[in-house]
Amino acid sequence: MTVTVRELKNVRPPLVWEPVQGEETTAFVQRKHERAGIPKEALSTVVFEAQQILGRCSNPKAPPQPSTGLVVGLVQSGKTLSFTTVTALAHDNGYALVVLIAGTLENLKQQTLERLKTDLELDAPGRTRPWALFHQPRANTSDGMLLQNHLRNWLDPDYPRDKKRVCIAVVLKHPKRLAELRKCLKGLELSRIPTLIIDDEADQATLNTYGARNTLTGADKKSANYREALELKQHFPHHTYVQYTATPQANLLVSLVDELSPEFAELVSPGAGYVGGRTLFAPKSGYAKTIPDDQAVLSLAQSTSPPAALVEALRVYLLGACAAEEAHSRANRTMMVHPSQQTGKHNDYLQWLDELVASWRGIADSKAEELVQALHKAFEPAYADLLSTVGSSLPPFEALIKHLRFVLRSVMVREVNSTSPGSSPINWSTSEYWILVGGAKLDRGFTVEGLVVTYMPRPLATGNADSLQQRARFYGYKEKYLGYCRVYLQQQVRVAFERYVEHELDIHKSLSEQRGKALKEWARQFILDSSMKPTRAGVIGIPLTAFLAKGWIEPAGAHIDSSCVASNREVFDSFCTELRTNYSVVPAQEAYPDLFIDRRVDSKRNLLVEAVPLTSVLSFLREFRLGLQTEEVERIAAVKALEKLMEEGQTCADVFLISELEPNTRRKRKDKNLINQVAQGKSPAGTNDREKLTYGGDRSFIAPERVSLHLRKFHLRDAHTGGIVDMDVPWYGVHIPEGLEKNYLVQSELS
Repeated sequence: MTVTVRELKNVRPPLVWEPVQGEETTAFVQRKHERAGIPKEALSTVVFEAQQILGRCSNPKAPPQPSTGLVVGLVQSGKTLSFTTVTALAHDNGYALVVLIAGTLENLKQQTLERLKTDLELDAPGRTRPWALFHQPRANTSDGMLLQNHLRNWLDPDYPRDKKRVCIAVVLKHPKRLAELRKCLKGLELSRIPTLIIDDEADQATLNTYGARNTLTGADKKSANYREALELKQHFPHHTYVQYTATPQANLLVSLVDELSPEFAELVSPGAGYVGGRTLFAPKSGYAKTIPDDQAVLSLAQSTSPPAALVEALRVYLLGACAAEEAHSRANRTMMVHPSQQTGKHNDYLQWLDELVASWRGIADSKAEELVQALHKAFEPAYADLLSTVGSSLPPFEALIKHLRFVLRSVMVREVNSTSPGSSPINWSTSEYWILVGGAKLDRGFTVEGLVVTYMPRPLATGNADSLQQRARFYGYKEKYLGYCRVYLQQQVRVAFERYVEHELDIHKSLSEQRGKALKEWARQFILDSSMKPTRAGVIGIPLTAFLAKGWIEPAGAHIDSSCVASNREVFDSFCTELRTNYSVVPAQEAYPDLFIDRRVDSKRNLLVEAVPLTSVLSFLREFRLGLQTEEVERIAAVKALEKLMEEGQTCADVFLISELEPNTRRKRKDKNLINQVAQGKSPAGTNDREKLTYGGDRSFIAPERVSLHLRKFHLRDAHTGGIVDMDVPWYGVHIPEGLEKNYLVQSELS
């Protein structure tokens, strides 16, 4: 079954080469359709995107050419399905070796390994498969020697093509494991071994933690995993290193000369039924709940009674489990409690939850009718809460509560962490209902089956945006049971997740526009709330400027540079002609005498052009050139702010032609190619009495609730001689009113 019918030839910009869907990929997607119930149309999209990803990689049949790429998905959206599909396509198109660097934690690596075995049938009994799987191979072991032998077969032109097996090496992201893999391959002519290296969770642990320090000092210090990743890349002359992540901030912000700075980027689309931040943290959605700060820091040493918010969350979860019982569902329903990275805190929550479940189980199974009724009544607020999101499909309270005693008998409370009891794998089939308490092992990449309720009293901590988002195990394909989902967070953390939504959308939009283009030529720029940092400071190799797009954004006159003025005059005059031709142009004070003050006798008036489409304003700003890089950064931020406002529904700006575009005379600053004073102030100065003012000042000519654009020209005098040295210098200023402001991080050194 070939599920994709799309033409790769139509992809723009064109791919490096066009991978074909062969037997292994076809068999893989057929299994996913039959076993996981994924619709064929959705699988068609997965294959098509995987073909685009592989088509940006080095052609296995072309001369050796190493490259590095980035693949970005959403948290819990199917990145594993994507790179498994890419692996199957690599088999069908001539790759000999796939190296999968499967995370930093043993449970995550093991989870990925088992999925690969199942999805690609790597160890199917009773028949030979065209794959050879190696789990953390080491030199001078049977596995290591077998890997060498299989790769030697690829180097032997006389060895039958149909007997050559594509090797998959799965290794933990650890310097020792990566070094052992290299040792296994010593002595092989690897330039003839087309290799695909997939780094899962590539933003974590691989990048150089000394990157920022090296940029400042000129040193070349390397962290251990980074050093081994570079050694691995250098070991394979014919490879592509593909970085998979849902939080690409760190990968995008390493130095552009870093060997792990990606050359291209592709996106993985979420399938139907995916639930992310836009849904869970939408205003008044009802899914996100606040844990009071005093309850978030509560410990067993302070109180043997559990936090009230935890009790509320547990009741909501158990009623959701009762609903699953009522529907005769056999799917897992899980509650995750994530209090801290430290295991000591886990014990507090384990004890609280164990005691709650045991106490309620004892009451539910007892014959004490009065106690049973009191227990049931305590669940009524939780039922009302669920009713607000589940709606009319929620069974009656009486129908649900009758299942409570059976759910309480089945629910399993256990820890998931580095301790001995917490490190054992979860056998999901032994119970439908689980309550998991843990830290780092529940943070990143780990799949929690049927997660409906998350209780996370952890603080914001470092405020790194990527670390925060990786906690979002509560995202995923939950649309069928979305009404039962809840996320309990501290207020500060909840607000951070709400604000991250815009940041994530902005990154994906930018990368989508950059698809197929040289990523190193893209000027990094992100919308990011001022309360957060994009990633850990140590890996950042690109200088960034924090920028608040609010109030006036205008050049200080550095576009006086002769290389810019001539082209700016053409752009400026063309735009002004468009305004005068297509719109009504009137004196601003005559249009709005209660808003603008301009009673001057000997001066030209400020003209107003109302409701100019933002698309026209953006076209003007995109073409305007500035002389100083610092001002170019601000122009880019202004463009990005207006683009975002358009996405949010803003359509127009008001344009003011200052002094009817008759040039104002200004003096240059001493020793600087800048205008001494751009805006004219109030007249007379020092008074706020409207009756006494003849002019309200240039800055007062703004639209109260939408973007304003000032256009004007200057004649400039020399700072020392006072003579006119620059004529008809065009200038602009953008004003963004309060309420429409945006925070940005902008690359402050542009190529």
